[in-house]
Amino acid sequence: MLFVNFDTFPTLQTDRLLLHAMSEKHVADMFRLRSNPLAMQYIGKPLMQSESDAKDLIDAYSRNLRDKIGITWGISMKRVEGLQENTGLIGTIGFHKMDLYNHRAEIGYMIHPEHWLKGLMSEAVRRIIDYGFKNMQFHSIEAKISPDNQASRKILLKHGFEREAYFKESFYENGKFLDTEIYSLLNKTA
Repeated sequence: MLFVNFDTFPTLQTDRLLLHAMSEKHVADMFRLRSNPLAMQYIGKPLMQSESDAKDLIDAYSRNLRDKIGITWGISMKRVEGLQENTGLIGTIGFHKMDLYNHRAEIGYMIHPEHWLKGLMSEAVRRIIDYGFKNMQFHSIEAKISPDNQASRKILLKHGFEREAYFKESFYENGKFLDTEIYSLLNKTA
């Protein structure tokens, strides 16, 4: 079985992004993200109703890490020289379900619509895949998406994921059964 030790939360960077631990200072931004209907369109969870919901989610991310069943990074823009304040939380990305025994994880991600179509999520996905394979030693990474989520499919295919399955009416949301596509990427360097 894989051993994952995060005594210090792994802060990661890309050219434009900082991927970091989340805390109470991110509650308002998390609420802004998770209460946005466009951002939540394909997430399969209800819109957040309060900042208390956002705090509970951030606390759940901390528990998942402590229990070694998942790790979720907050996504923020890097500070721009001359700009005093951090841009705040613009999204999340992580391995929401880790199967350490089988060296496998499920990736999930979302970004606020103000940041769509800028290549930011692709940049974050590339960094997380690299970290998952090289540092966490996963053998495979899986993604589950709504068949209607064309943007997510495009990101996954761009990074080498292959569609492995299509499950009819496998997900229940808002009184309806919805289909799910499963994509997977194998670690070719292992």
